[in-house]
Amino acid sequence: MRPAGLSRALLVLSLVAPAASCGELDDRARFEPVVGVLEIVETIPAAGSPDADPLTRIDLCLSAEVDPRALDSFDATLHSAELTFDTQQEVQLFSWRAPGERAGLASERWCPGSVLSLTPGAPLQPGLTYRVQLRPALLGWAGEALDTEHDSWAPNAEGELRRFIEFRVAGSTGDSAPEEIPALEPGPSLTELFAPGEIFDPEREACGCHQRDDELASARLDLSDPETAWTELVLRTGLENTDFPMVTPRLPSESYLVHKLLRTQAGAGLHGLQGEPMPPDGPLPHADLVRVAHWIEAGAEL
Repeated sequence: MRPAGLSRALLVLSLVAPAASCGELDDRARFEPVVGVLEIVETIPAAGSPDADPLTRIDLCLSAEVDPRALDSFDATLHSAELTFDTQQEVQLFSWRAPGERAGLASERWCPGSVLSLTPGAPLQPGLTYRVQLRPALLGWAGEALDTEHDSWAPNAEGELRRFIEFRVAGSTGDSAPEEIPALEPGPSLTELFAPGEIFDPEREACGCHQRDDELASARLDLSDPETAWTELVLRTGLENTDFPMVTPRLPSESYLVHKLLRTQAGAGLHGLQGEPMPPDGPLPHADLVRVAHWIEAGAEL
């Protein structure tokens, strides 16, 4: 369900690309055929789990990337008996946070596609059984519909399909819930991402086209120093190829910078992306993608 009209504003990053590639644009749009459907391949906690952590974040791992805007229409609610609990819903376009944890970062890609996360507003009560209710309104990045042929989907009294994921929290009902709730540590600043060894370190040349004397590449995006890069990335106006801003502070999945750097599990760029994913010589290490996402999630500060 990606827009077909794509502009020429490309983020051209390279690992150690030939200088000539800095000034080259690729007008080809990547319109691979949409194959298959979107599937939920793993849930954390697992369905039927008898010993979930009271501090768990509920993660639904999907088979492919999803449209981050689809969460508005994807009904995912948390219940216990007749009660409904408040949750914060989030789309991780790629699995950059540790599975099921509120405070951890992922050391590797643990899900083949995107992750839908539900973070309860308070710790879950030990000994109780909880149930996540899902409505099949989610859409894949390429327009894939959620697979409802799995026998875990069933119609409710109104004939509408629903899926339930039920789990029990470890402990007994008389146990107290944890009082302290861990939170993700503050992310790096952009200045820190220019430090030696980081993604924007000029000596590393992970984005050398935009840090050398290449007028065309620098005109598109100047990453010569932290102050200039922050202006170019965060204060940039308008929408990029994927109909999202270059950087949307606190929303990595809605930031074109992430879209352009991300590759699918198969190593390809996102469906409908104009030109090649960056860097062109191969995917960035997962740790670099996590650092970029963490920077944006923390507010994309200078």
